[in-house]
Amino acid sequence: MEENRKLQDSFGRTIDYLRVSVTDRCNLRCIYCMPEGGVGFIPHEEVLRYEEIVRLCRIFVGMGIRKIRITGGEPLVRKNILFLMEELSALPLKELVITTNGVLLERYAEGLLKSGIKRVNVSLDSLKAETFRAVTRVDMFSDVLRGIETARSAGLKLKLNVVAMRGINDTEAAEFVRFSLEKGVGLRFIEVMPQYYDEEVVRKRFIGSEEILEKIASRYAVAPCDGSAEGSVERLYRIGTTDTRFGIISAISNPFCKSCNRVRLMANGIVKTCLFGTEGPNLKRMLCEGSGREAIERVIRDVIMRKPEKHTLDTEAGNLMMNRVGG
Repeated sequence: MEENRKLQDSFGRTIDYLRVSVTDRCNLRCIYCMPEGGVGFIPHEEVLRYEEIVRLCRIFVGMGIRKIRITGGEPLVRKNILFLMEELSALPLKELVITTNGVLLERYAEGLLKSGIKRVNVSLDSLKAETFRAVTRVDMFSDVLRGIETARSAGLKLKLNVVAMRGINDTEAAEFVRFSLEKGVGLRFIEVMPQYYDEEVVRKRFIGSEEILEKIASRYAVAPCDGSAEGSVERLYRIGTTDTRFGIISAISNPFCKSCNRVRLMANGIVKTCLFGTEGPNLKRMLCEGSGREAIERVIRDVIMRKPEKHTLDTEAGNLMMNRVGG
């Protein structure tokens, strides 16, 4: 990778972080991600093949991408996912990471480490089996806990992603901090985001970052701290006098658009430059039509230059299909 190559938008933001959704399928049915009856999935023939993902990632890396996160849906449900991890780990990246719901982590932890993954984010919204079942609509809480333990034993660095929801898991904030201290895993809370299918109901579940902090501070001494990684969108806080920190991503109450360094590649090859924004060009279609590297680079630069200055949630919430975009 040429260190002097940068991918910048019209507001001077350097875009160096690519999130790649490898599938829109998932083995959970979380209430903030899809309706109870499920959703229509992308037809198999429209999903990016592994060789297409690798080819596009090479192009993005050549343009200045330094970090790639693999998402879904649930990425571990895709067949031969470790092959893709091995291919991508050969790219000149600063970091290759994956986000999973943890259900299959016990099976894949060792393989992920061997394939080049050093850090895994695990989505876990409750430490109570009953609440976990209510959120995910499945009974796989013990699978996730075993996955976390196996990954820790294997030497993977873990961080928990917790979507905070009023009336569902908002009483567990301090318990997650305890779990983080006990297990030696990272932790961050994420404000729930309105979805295309259930916008008003999700808004009613919203709990802001300040209230999350208050609930944690009722049990632990909390202080803001520096040390966010470059391009990080989370605000970090220290627990007492320990070295343990947790983060809060407040996309709704305190948007981080000014520092956004992300671009997203959906499972069908469509590019999105904003989580809430409209869909961009279809790079899979370009590959199928025989477009070369230079043509694809021009399209990527063009869509990055049109990356919006900030999200306009009131009008764009209906564009968010989390199982396809991958957060």
